[in-house]
Amino acid sequence: MRGIVRAVVLTATALGMVITSAATAQADQPSQLPSRDARAAAIATGEIGAASKGGNGLAATWYTGTVAVGGTQGWTWNNAPADAAYVVGYNPAGATTSATCQFETISSRYVQLWGGQRQFQFTLKNVGSIACAATVQLSAVSSSVVSSTGGVSPGGTQVHLWNIPVNTNWIVALNPTGATSSAACQFQVTRNWYVQPGSSSRQFWWELKNVGTVTCQADIRLASTAVSYTFNVATVAPGVTWGQTWNNANPVTSTYLVGVTPQGSYPSCQFEVTRMVYVQRINSDGSSQRQILIWFKNVGPNTCGGRADLQTLAA
Repeated sequence: MRGIVRAVVLTATALGMVITSAATAQADQPSQLPSRDARAAAIATGEIGAASKGGNGLAATWYTGTVAVGGTQGWTWNNAPADAAYVVGYNPAGATTSATCQFETISSRYVQLWGGQRQFQFTLKNVGSIACAATVQLSAVSSSVVSSTGGVSPGGTQVHLWNIPVNTNWIVALNPTGATSSAACQFQVTRNWYVQPGSSSRQFWWELKNVGTVTCQADIRLASTAVSYTFNVATVAPGVTWGQTWNNANPVTSTYLVGVTPQGSYPSCQFEVTRMVYVQRINSDGSSQRQILIWFKNVGPNTCGGRADLQTLAA
């Protein structure tokens, strides 16, 4: 939290939502890759799922083709339903006995075009040591509106929180509005993290940013899921990152949503999932295994640990 909240609290509701606005000057906009049509790719090389029209489950799958080491691809899912919060997973292919195939989502954003169309855009990257490919697995979870950003200038950021129960995982989605005939309205969730502010309560925090070129706003939507699997997160000092490998991430047709239940340090324990990398590994017996490499960072002021919470989507 330190270094993130840079302005006064604007509102607080009985449900426990706090909105903190960081009014920043015009910022340099992040570079954006030329975007590929995910829907067309799904029709050509994968499938369109029932959740492409809303609700929970698989929205689409498609094939990346071979991506060079360090290579990236930008993708756009057009005509995204208003209720959909998206999670992207991968089933990598092309590993060898001496090198794994690894893919990661490095950024994502929600976009409103002039005329009202909502889009979900994301960028993937081959973070392994060999050229290989992956099947992209785009899953959706139905969400509900919890607040609005109000008008946010380009480069402006806000931090929000929501009080949540245990044994749940959470996703933030955004419905931007205010596109003009010359510029889209674009918002990005730049990070999210889980907080244990007391001996039993739990909170979900997130930071969002206007990454477009016009002042506009977004409805903030939250989605939650149950928890299928758990494992312990090591006790680490503030600022320290701890990694773990989730083996046999099956079925390979599923995506994973990962959250954290911070534990063990009153009055505050805070953890953030900083990276998730999907891996194909060829075992010594020649069989193929999908893994997920997950990194957890203690972003609070106290040494503490916690529990990783995993949920499969579109299995």
